[in-house]
Amino acid sequence: MEQAKKPIFEQLYQALQRLVGLHRQLLDNVRMERKSLVDADLKGIQDATVAKQALVEAIRQAEFQRQKCVAELAVATKVPVRDLTLANLVLAAQAIDNKLAEQFRTAQNALNLLIQRIVEQNDDNKSLVEKSLAHVNEMKRNVLGEAAPKSSTYNQQGQRANPASGARMLSREA
Repeated sequence: MEQAKKPIFEQLYQALQRLVGLHRQLLDNVRMERKSLVDADLKGIQDATVAKQALVEAIRQAEFQRQKCVAELAVATKVPVRDLTLANLVLAAQAIDNKLAEQFRTAQNALNLLIQRIVEQNDDNKSLVEKSLAHVNEMKRNVLGEAAPKSSTYNQQGQRANPASGARMLSREA
């Protein structure tokens, strides 16, 4: 790949930088969401959800731009798009500019790390919500009387269910 393809690589790097920035914002957002969940801050949860939706849409747009650059590069190099993975792009960029190749490698590592942390934090948030819902459902069953009775002292007719044999409240004195 010769120098004529360098502008395409630079556009692709800019798209990757945008993706890295958006993923950083998304990580901050899911962390903020966690704090709002712990604090039971309804407004904070709603704000985090709206912001997360906007960030996901921005990531989709940036990914579309990245795919467009990869398609242009595929046409210019006559290499199938499926073969232009980020790891292969790092190798191809080395033929043009070592600094650019290192930038691609750094962007790849940053994206991988950010995505991993976002997934972990989202899973943690999901677990927190599921535990909270289970707790709320248990409380609801207790309040509504749907939980199994803890004590079976009396049956439904009001009789003692398991009277202790020979046990008396008053003792007989001789």
